[in-house]
Amino acid sequence: MKPKIIIVLLSCCFFCRFSAFAQRDTIPLNVNWKFAIDLKGEGLAKNWFEKDLPNAKMVNLPHTWNVDDATQNHYGWGWYSYTLKVPASWKNKNVLLRFGAINHTSSIYVNGKKIAENIGDGFNQISVNLSGKLSFGADNKIIVAVNNAYSEKKVPFSNSFDWPNDGGLIRKVALIVSGKPAAQYIHVVPKLGLADSSGHLKIKLGFHQPSKDIQYSIQVTEDNQNTHNMVFTKTVKPKWDGTEAFAEVDIPKVNAWHFDFPNLYKVQVKIMLGKKAVDQVTTSIGFRELKTQGGQLFLNGEAVKLMGAEWTAGSNPDYGFAETDEEIIRHCKLLKDVNTIFTRMHFQQDELFYDFCDRNGILVQQEIPLWGPETPANKDISTIAMKQLERMVDNFYNHTCIFSWAVGNELRGRDADVKEMIYHLMKRSRERDPDRMTAYVSNTLTSSFSNHPNFVPDAASQGDYLMMNEYGGSWWQIPIAKIGNYLDSIHMSYPDKTFIISEFGLCEPNFKGGDERRIHDLIYHMAVFENKPYVQGAIYFDLTDYRTHYPGTSESSRFKRRIHGVYDMYGKPKPSMKVLRELSSPVEVLIDNNPNGIKKGAVPLTIFGSIGLPQHTVKGYKLYLSKESKDYKNGKTYMLPPIKPGEKISLKVDKGFEGRAVITVVRPTGYIVSQQELH
Repeated sequence: MKPKIIIVLLSCCFFCRFSAFAQRDTIPLNVNWKFAIDLKGEGLAKNWFEKDLPNAKMVNLPHTWNVDDATQNHYGWGWYSYTLKVPASWKNKNVLLRFGAINHTSSIYVNGKKIAENIGDGFNQISVNLSGKLSFGADNKIIVAVNNAYSEKKVPFSNSFDWPNDGGLIRKVALIVSGKPAAQYIHVVPKLGLADSSGHLKIKLGFHQPSKDIQYSIQVTEDNQNTHNMVFTKTVKPKWDGTEAFAEVDIPKVNAWHFDFPNLYKVQVKIMLGKKAVDQVTTSIGFRELKTQGGQLFLNGEAVKLMGAEWTAGSNPDYGFAETDEEIIRHCKLLKDVNTIFTRMHFQQDELFYDFCDRNGILVQQEIPLWGPETPANKDISTIAMKQLERMVDNFYNHTCIFSWAVGNELRGRDADVKEMIYHLMKRSRERDPDRMTAYVSNTLTSSFSNHPNFVPDAASQGDYLMMNEYGGSWWQIPIAKIGNYLDSIHMSYPDKTFIISEFGLCEPNFKGGDERRIHDLIYHMAVFENKPYVQGAIYFDLTDYRTHYPGTSESSRFKRRIHGVYDMYGKPKPSMKVLRELSSPVEVLIDNNPNGIKKGAVPLTIFGSIGLPQHTVKGYKLYLSKESKDYKNGKTYMLPPIKPGEKISLKVDKGFEGRAVITVVRPTGYIVSQQELH
């Protein structure tokens, strides 16, 4: 379990910048790592953590061996090593080593001594404090041993999950150097005053060793907005609650966060000892209110319905889980290209994903990867799941996009032992973060209804809302005409719960029919959901075809996949992509092509605010008339007025082009919501 990290840091010029050390430096450590595969599992017995790795090659991070032809089916040990030259000037600094994720079990060594161990958590960010473990003014050898073998001591349990099993240092690594006392974390709780658009912040910093002498120098600045005004600045004495020191800030007027106007604020806190700043932490937050009431969802006081798709990371066989920043952002943009304002993640992602969702308007239900009916509710799994949940909440606490923490997917939600485990996870989620909702994603809600004798509620009912995976006509072996009846029965059984479809879609190769059937399936299911007023949201599964280790495909290599997406594994769109985009649009554009309606080249349009999924008031949208779809921004522009769900507006546009033209409707964030040809 012990790969090698050898952190080698750079030249004298690199260290020169630390002579004028500020408060905190984050140093990326992603190039020139040594890597050795351990096919025989002999590294631990032969003490590889004490020596140079045998037959090692140089790699850059992120890295996984499961996309290399020679090792694509290796599930076992891999070792990483990096050499870090630590300057003598760091002797009195706080030094933290941060791994974006190590999949899935690992031991970390510094100079031959084990300093940390991670059991069964392959997707969370892990931080290791190196204070007292380094040799200053010298080279330090850091070794990481990684094991991705299927195990009964990990979450997800054994091979219960349906995504790739890529091992390695699958995300970026960084070194964080600061003065002392250093903040372990910053957690900011924003509150939006709906009546007057005011904002309130509770800013909490955690410390290993509390120092009652510190002060906070706080600045709050508009982040991604048209202006970058400083809205608050003050030095305050924090109050203490154990090892956590907090301060509260009031801002008279803020711009709320909304998926069409994802306004953020940068919160910067300098930790002061007298007049000296010893550490500095910065994060970005948004002010929003998302709540359930009477079976409905409300965002900032407006009743809304949500729609989106889910992306399964690791889908591209060229990268696997070792996705570059560019690859992550590319898939995030694909989500927005199909009108995603709402998604869920089966497992924890790179920080960059959530930052994109914060800044581009995607609400996220974030889950721990407790997946599958094979998963036991024993002490090992419960302990690992609880630790994963706590780490996940702590790591992603400040991301405005995350509105809920979910504690599992498709477990045995009717069994008493599993329900008890889910209960304790939800309880801990609410204790760790009382300002967000919590949920469990069920595939057993249809097993029993309230009109059955001895009805016992499903585990999903313990959440703040119901999440149900719906696969009528495929995994559910029922006539598709019965889907609506099943939904009605669930609503009857839990009438006060906000009801959301957490998955639907067509999975090939298990079910045949190609993209033609996918389109038919998509249209039919959306029609059912939109005719059920109590359905408050839906998530299409999946954005792309994705790699998996799971049975059901003919491939035995890194190309083994589920054909589930409206894009292929490389992000190439299928015809179903545009269908999903149009069905997920918050506006409906009707073009009157009747020659009697066209006068002097003007074409009448009727635009409705959607009363299906999604459903919300649209503001700041633009309509473009162009000759081609790709150059729509060069066409004529029409500003649309605000449109509420069910409202309609009439608009006449100049036909302008001989034979054909393209009508494109665009969000304030620049993403297309609808694009149609005008003939």
